[in-house]
Amino acid sequence: MLSGGGLLAIGWAWGQVQPDQDQIAGLAQLVAVALLSWHVLKEAGRGFLTNDPGTYGEQLVALAIMAAVVTGDLTTAGIVPLLMEVGHILEERSVIGARAAVEGLRKLQARTANLLEGDEERLVDVQNLRVSDRIVVRAGETIPADAVVTAGRSSVDQSSVTGESLLQDVGKGSPVFAGTINIDGLLWLQVRGVGAQTALGRIEDSLSRAESSKAPITRTLERYAAIYLPVVLAVAGVTLFISGDVGRAIAVLVVACPCALILSGPAAMLAALAVAARWGILIKNSGFLERVSGVDTLILDKTGTVTLGELSVVALHPAAEVTEDELLRAAACCGYGSLHPVSRAVVTTARARELAFAAPSEAHEHAGAGLEVLCDGHTLALGRDSWMTERGLLVPTTRSDTGIVTWVARDQQILGSIELADSSRPEAREVLESLRGQGIQRFILVTGDRSSVAKAVADELGLEEFEAEVLPERKAERVRQAQAQGHRVMMVGDGINDALALHSADVGVAIGASINQVALGSADIALMSSSLSSLPRMMELARRTQSTVNVNVLVGVGFSVLMLGLAAVGIISPMAGALLHNGGALFVVINSARLLSLAGPTKTDHPEA
Repeated sequence: MLSGGGLLAIGWAWGQVQPDQDQIAGLAQLVAVALLSWHVLKEAGRGFLTNDPGTYGEQLVALAIMAAVVTGDLTTAGIVPLLMEVGHILEERSVIGARAAVEGLRKLQARTANLLEGDEERLVDVQNLRVSDRIVVRAGETIPADAVVTAGRSSVDQSSVTGESLLQDVGKGSPVFAGTINIDGLLWLQVRGVGAQTALGRIEDSLSRAESSKAPITRTLERYAAIYLPVVLAVAGVTLFISGDVGRAIAVLVVACPCALILSGPAAMLAALAVAARWGILIKNSGFLERVSGVDTLILDKTGTVTLGELSVVALHPAAEVTEDELLRAAACCGYGSLHPVSRAVVTTARARELAFAAPSEAHEHAGAGLEVLCDGHTLALGRDSWMTERGLLVPTTRSDTGIVTWVARDQQILGSIELADSSRPEAREVLESLRGQGIQRFILVTGDRSSVAKAVADELGLEEFEAEVLPERKAERVRQAQAQGHRVMMVGDGINDALALHSADVGVAIGASINQVALGSADIALMSSSLSSLPRMMELARRTQSTVNVNVLVGVGFSVLMLGLAAVGIISPMAGALLHNGGALFVVINSARLLSLAGPTKTDHPEA
């Protein structure tokens, strides 16, 4: 471009200084035109042979260049592609900010890792890590691979992968992800995913495919572009026939390049993809942004989606002359050495109440029944009522409609019962109200759990419809039924049993997809965090993107028509047209870039960090 522009200027100046040597000046300008227009002519020729609608702009400009050369206006023939190339550079620089935000994910990966081999530790390249390798990560270091904690405790900043603003406390057995940062502890890890198999690698792969995908609005424009070129040629021909001015016809061809219209969809979609990636929302195909904006029905899985997916203590029912603390202390002693969800729930609650309890000296776990331990000289038991009865204890008749009941005994005495349930996510009700305000009219809760449990959760969250005890096939069938009624359906789920429904919905959203690869593969959009708070942000982003695309298309069409009219009546010259036609494209890029300023989730200080 610099060489061609320089030669063009030299040729023009030589013609002004030495008018009698116009052939030398013309030769310099002709070489400049060849250099400047080579790329345009090559793309136009390729597009003509392949009938590629994406090259109609180049074909129009190529015709204008050739017309200018034939008429001997070499200055115009050189300036037109020069100005267009400058405009393309400015457009590319404007869009590159959005692409850089997506590419930035790739820079989160650590370069090296501390590999443990026996008692020895050595620094290795991350690419040399293998599944099952043991590594150590110190405070402040980036975790180099997806792994599970084998020893140590720490707080981890997972915002780069999950979008979760709070730090995550991790300990033995906790999963951690490549690209996240160890904040304040020493962690020993066993690698379970490297490279493309990590959560970060899957994000990068999906974003690359999404960036290259075409939104429906773009495909629609390309279909209409097939008639655009003949119409422009007809306008140029009529202009030349009526006015007899070749310059006007050339100007029509130059300004007809629909850059603004071509960029209207991709520029907005690329900016939206960048914002979504920054928020921990993985969009696998840009077309789903348009589908989201029309969603009016939301179908939700229960366990792990609107609930936390883990048991917590909701009520303590001690026997006569037994305190709640005494009951909970005995249960925690039983559950101390077990990984069963009930055991973990009672131990967590006891620690939250700051109750001191001894570790058992002996422990025996009876699969599917309960735990029996020896603690402080007493035999303690935690388990089902039927198992307690088998042990010769008299258990009162009781039932929980919202969860499960476990019993605690000391020697031959029933200390009482503990009621546990899967609690609703703290943010769930507020999120659903926000979605209602954004235009979703119908909410349906589906679950494989009991009807009484489903009803309790639905009532708590203010959901009018629910269906319980459903199999995965029924979830997908419920999605299709809503679609058959004319609704656009979004399905939100987190597990393998949601995969069919996620795939069947107009928009499938996987929650906590950094962990669940099956959900990630079946969904169109993945929330890398387990929090539902990303849903309203995703809906707002989709609506803002759709609005931005609509404005871009309106401006693009209006600008093209205006430029064609001004060129046809002779108000715009070819050179002015080459400069001004980029104005619409510049507006489209700037308007799309406004999406990048959308505020995401705020960082919250973690009190324990």
